[in-house]
Amino acid sequence: MENQMIFALDIGTRSVIGVVCAQQDEMFKVLCVESAEHTERAMIDGQIEDIDKTARVARAVKQAIEQKLGVELRDVHVAAAGRILRTQKASFEMEMGDLPINRKQMFTLESRAVQRAFEELMADRQDEMVFCCAGYSVTQYSLDGYTFSTLLGHRGKKARVEIIASFLPDEVIESLYTTMEKTGLRVASVTLEPIAAMNAVIPQELRLLNIALVDIGAGTSDIAISNQGSVVAYTMSTVAGDEITEQTMREFLVDFQTAERLKREAGLEENDPLRYTDILGSSYEVSREEFLAKISPAVQQLAESITQKVLEANGGPPTATFLVGGGSRTPGLRAAVAAALGADEKKVAVGGINYIKRSVQADEQYLSVEYATPVGIAITAIQSGDAREMAVQLNGKPVRMLNNSTLRVVDVLLRGGYEYRRIMGHSGQPLVFTLNGEEKKLRGGIPALARIEVNGAPAGITSPVQEGDKILFQPAQDGADAAASVGEVLGETRQFTAELFGAPRTLGTRVRVNGMPAGLAQALRPGDAVETRQVDTVGALLEEENLAVDIAQLALNGMPCSEEDPLHEGDVLTLMAVAAPPAARPEGPPLPPQPAAHSPAPAAPLQMVRIALNEKRVTLPPKADGQPYQLFDLLNFITDMDLENPQGRAVLKKNGREVSFLEPITEGDQVQIYWE
Repeated sequence: MENQMIFALDIGTRSVIGVVCAQQDEMFKVLCVESAEHTERAMIDGQIEDIDKTARVARAVKQAIEQKLGVELRDVHVAAAGRILRTQKASFEMEMGDLPINRKQMFTLESRAVQRAFEELMADRQDEMVFCCAGYSVTQYSLDGYTFSTLLGHRGKKARVEIIASFLPDEVIESLYTTMEKTGLRVASVTLEPIAAMNAVIPQELRLLNIALVDIGAGTSDIAISNQGSVVAYTMSTVAGDEITEQTMREFLVDFQTAERLKREAGLEENDPLRYTDILGSSYEVSREEFLAKISPAVQQLAESITQKVLEANGGPPTATFLVGGGSRTPGLRAAVAAALGADEKKVAVGGINYIKRSVQADEQYLSVEYATPVGIAITAIQSGDAREMAVQLNGKPVRMLNNSTLRVVDVLLRGGYEYRRIMGHSGQPLVFTLNGEEKKLRGGIPALARIEVNGAPAGITSPVQEGDKILFQPAQDGADAAASVGEVLGETRQFTAELFGAPRTLGTRVRVNGMPAGLAQALRPGDAVETRQVDTVGALLEEENLAVDIAQLALNGMPCSEEDPLHEGDVLTLMAVAAPPAARPEGPPLPPQPAAHSPAPAAPLQMVRIALNEKRVTLPPKADGQPYQLFDLLNFITDMDLENPQGRAVLKKNGREVSFLEPITEGDQVQIYWE
């Protein structure tokens, strides 16, 4: 019989309740219940503050049950709460193959969703608090847009899962373990208090309805929301029954224990006056109506806090609300919650006990709202197959798992604080750029797989984990980001050097990156625009250099040439001796005469001059006589102005100021010539 028993402890802010249950056919039978109150404030807002004091009370409950049943209790199932419960919704999609979906694919899908929830939870955090996943619920599966209760065995292209994951600080879980160790018990499983209460009060078939379950303890009010067949939200409020007790202490100047007694007696709806002695030793009587009026502000505050959390989690008022836990009996609370929700008071109920009675067999006194959570912890443990809490070693450090009979290596890794990408590794970032207007994509390197061993033997992330296993894990290494130079993406290119006016020029395949000249060794960056052009003829070179020169003035290796002549390694382009300077137009306007300059091209390199003429880029070839350009020289390069038919005063400007025809022109000048 002992092997069939489940021992559950509800470690609350005000008291510790122990329940021993066993399953008989379809019913859960409560064999024994014991409880003890904390004599000192050992817990605050559902979280253990003083481990030794809490363990002392829990040990007293354990020993009382052992004496009644004549057994030795070794394992315990507990529930976690506390003021720092965090929940996060997340979803994940992945492509599926042609074969039916298997458990490994479903596991991968859910694990990615849990990791995404963890990453989103931690994304905006500024503190260094370490959270771990305390469990998750699948709220919906879908395949190619259609909803399913499970994807196992189905075929489709794109699968999606939506989950709600719950997270608690490591300190909360560790304090539970340490307290139970001091009590002489081993933690077999840990669940969340709202999950436990939901399993006791709201059966699966009722979860099709939009129901809010509020478990009001002394330090916290734990909330679970159901809708369309699943639990869709968990949340909590640190405003709970102690708020009423503390208001009573302030109003009537009594100690905590007296305030608790007065609160309970006021909830009995009897007309006898409430009697008490304050901390100064004076005795008083107060009517129930006067007492309720004094605590009304605290009741209203509790109702508003609960309602705010319910509305935030549900997105609006639920169809029905159940209040359970010892604080649910607070006089006036049900009506205050209904008013704050804007709901009919009949839609807010204390209990749901009739549903507990359908599945739980116990003395009538234990089928009440105060015992919903401890009974729910036992039911949750039985429904999960009495899954034991596991203690394993990860790289030499102990890791305690919260539950599940199908724990695998990846569960331990996630619980141990490893992000999913450190477990699986990511491919390196791709390099995306354009080449002559066409998008190109170089894939990043593949990740180096993680090294995993279980008890010295090679293992994978889905390998099962047993109690006491030793796991060695070396994280996966992300693949290298894609990288390439200009030359690597272009492949084989032809480049050679020729001489233009005495200066060397790289010809053949010319490259620009983002509009700027680039060499083959230049590294590419994401989003770069690469453009190539073949410059291997005289005409292509003149166009590429934007040279305003008459082809008749050029010589290729000392001989006249044409624009179609090909260029080769070592070719030399020079100016020929001519009777007039290079001209774009054969005749100029009736303006000052242009001086003649006739001399052969010098042997030394000649400097080309790059300017802006009427806002157009122009490259001036070296003058044959080596003399600098003057403004009147530019008249031969103007093609958009009728110089033969003056249309007003000729305006000559260099770099924004008016100048004369004899003004020298140098590299980078901005020149304007127009009629006014």
